Amino acid sequence: MPLALALSALPIGCTADEKPAAPPPAPTRQPEPRAHLKEVRGDVKLKRATGDEWLAARESLPLFENDKVRTAAGASARVLFSNGGMVNLGEDALIGIAETRPRPGQERTDLTVLKGQVDAALETPATQSLSVSTPSATVQAGREIVFR
Repeated sequence: MPLALALSALPIGCTADEKPAAPPPAPTRQPEPRAHLKEVRGDVKLKRATGDEWLAARESLPLFENDKVRTAAGASARVLFSNGGMVNLGEDALIGIAETRPRPGQERTDLTVLKGQVDAALETPATQSLSVSTPSATVQAGREIVFR
């Protein structure tokens, strides 16, 4: 009887000397870009959330949650969000692409302005929301608005 119990514990098709095959690794889901850089002019840098170095930014570069974008004196860039929102960065600006918690029926963009000026616009304010956080305040908008 003990032998019968020991054999029934082995996976079907395996002998006592074989080990069952490990299950295939679960597919890793690549994060979706939250935005893309456009109209990069001058010295614009990007710091990935997963890295420690500031990299030279270029046109059409995807931006993910917690990435940071920095413009130097005389530089500028446009950030186009996946939902149609747009943010223009002026010179000497530093922003972070914030983590977004979606709301049903509302396309939302969250941005952290750490330094400088940004001009923001929403393509369809009736169904979009823009939340801009600064070190001292958070502003939510559903229309064209300038943050200073």
